[in-house]
Amino acid sequence: MLCPFVDGLIWSALWMIYIFIILKLFPHTMLHDYPKDIQEASTLKKPSKKQEKASKLFGAVGGLIIFGVLISFGSLRFQSEPTSFIKLLLYIFIVAMTWNIVDLLVMDWLIICLITPKWVVIEGTDGCKGYRDYFFHFKGFLIGCVYTTIMALLFAGIDHALLRFIIWR
Repeated sequence: MLCPFVDGLIWSALWMIYIFIILKLFPHTMLHDYPKDIQEASTLKKPSKKQEKASKLFGAVGGLIIFGVLISFGSLRFQSEPTSFIKLLLYIFIVAMTWNIVDLLVMDWLIICLITPKWVVIEGTDGCKGYRDYFFHFKGFLIGCVYTTIMALLFAGIDHALLRFIIWR
């Protein structure tokens, strides 16, 4: 049962790279994920049409890659033998929940709350208390647990359909 945790760490690394790029190039798209005091103190300029288009394109391509990798994990893991939907669901859930936990512990609590490097600080928000708000991020983790469960159901369904109708034929 080690495989879903390893895949979860790989998936987490992809997410961290994706988020790092967004924070560096398109911070306006992440502002809503920060505590209220940071949102209110932000002096980010409204993005130009070109920046808005580029951020949407990056988000779409990055999302396709990240979720394509999630689908490939399940398809590759179970390609050689038919398995139950529940077993596939559990596998996808563990991969996705690993990211939710890594996001809380590494991205939120370690990097944002404890270290707070310049690349996570939104323009004009230096010194905001929200950067040290561990409980804000824990609430986000709990919300992420709900989204992770829904996402696992959806992607396990996609994987199971691919496996059943294409790969296991």
